[in-house]
Amino acid sequence: MRAWSRRWIALGAGAGCLLAGTVVAVVLLTDHAEPELDEDLWRAVAPVVHAELPANRKHTWPGSPAGRWFCAERAVETRRDGSDVRVGLIANCSEYVGRDGVLVQSSGRSGALVVTLASGPDGYRVRDIEAPVDGAGHDESLRRMFSTAGYEEVRRSASRAGPDPAPEARAALGLPADAPVVLR
Repeated sequence: MRAWSRRWIALGAGAGCLLAGTVVAVVLLTDHAEPELDEDLWRAVAPVVHAELPANRKHTWPGSPAGRWFCAERAVETRRDGSDVRVGLIANCSEYVGRDGVLVQSSGRSGALVVTLASGPDGYRVRDIEAPVDGAGHDESLRRMFSTAGYEEVRRSASRAGPDPAPEARAALGLPADAPVVLR
């Protein structure tokens, strides 16, 4: 009986080592590469991108007469394409109105974008804003717009809360920092 118990102990220990080795291998083999994000370049182009998104009618649309668009962005990757700069980002843009101490959100758009900027003597200017297509071609267009690592980061970001434009909207509309946000 004693030899039988030793065999079971040895078999259990061997199986435990095999399972632990498999877990370590899976973790190491599925390690995700980080997209290339040049922080200095992002700091240089971020003000231009931030100013353009709420004003660009390709990305926002006319809403209520008293409404103003505000956007918040989180850079995913930066890539140089000749003299152009392509910035892949997650953006959240909403139209807000301040009414009776409340921030009223009337419409909005959030998701992945690629902003192409041209560099000139006066600094950067936005040449194009690309959004993924809706529907069946969405995933394929994200793959085309982003590097492989950028695409993976965008997919991981889908389960997280995006950047929030409400704090900037509250400040710009003269509302307290804790003013509630309500949907119209």
